[in-house]
Amino acid sequence: MIEQMEERASLQLAASTDRRASACISSSLKGGVVEVRTRRLKGGKQIFGYSFCSVRLERSVLLQLLCPEAACPHCKRTQAQWRAFRGQVAPVPPQTRESFQFRHLVDEVMIEDAGRTCIARPAAFQCLSPCPVNAHPPTVIRKTGWDVFANGRYVAGGLTISPDTGMSEPMFATIAAVRTWVNNQSI
Repeated sequence: MIEQMEERASLQLAASTDRRASACISSSLKGGVVEVRTRRLKGGKQIFGYSFCSVRLERSVLLQLLCPEAACPHCKRTQAQWRAFRGQVAPVPPQTRESFQFRHLVDEVMIEDAGRTCIARPAAFQCLSPCPVNAHPPTVIRKTGWDVFANGRYVAGGLTISPDTGMSEPMFATIAAVRTWVNNQSI
């Protein structure tokens, strides 16, 4: 999104003949206004400026605020700092760290199709994931997914390589993905 706004601002700036022209593009996102400004310096060089909710920010910080990856530690930290800056910090009760070791005993999901019965169990994976908005280099992120079992034996799940990013991701991120896969298999 920021790249498109930069491109539109550059086009506006290019249309101006003034040696010190400027342009501003704004858009509403996540309950605030994102602004991308550009101006031409004396030597003809173009520079950009960014703001969110009328607060000037560096490009990388703005990208982390707008990042859709909920599991990214960089973006979570930046978004928490932003909420604190804006006075939107809600007290968080202390939470016990969940042990994933025994979660499958509670969260199993039975999937039946054409007389076959499969069990989907939750799983956790460490995945090297690229930032969707390129705010930082790829980072190892803990992602959850599902493994599939039939007749007490592991059938499918784990990690697969994303055709879009070339990096690993859970084969089944949702139960809907498991159901689709089971419907298309002969186990």
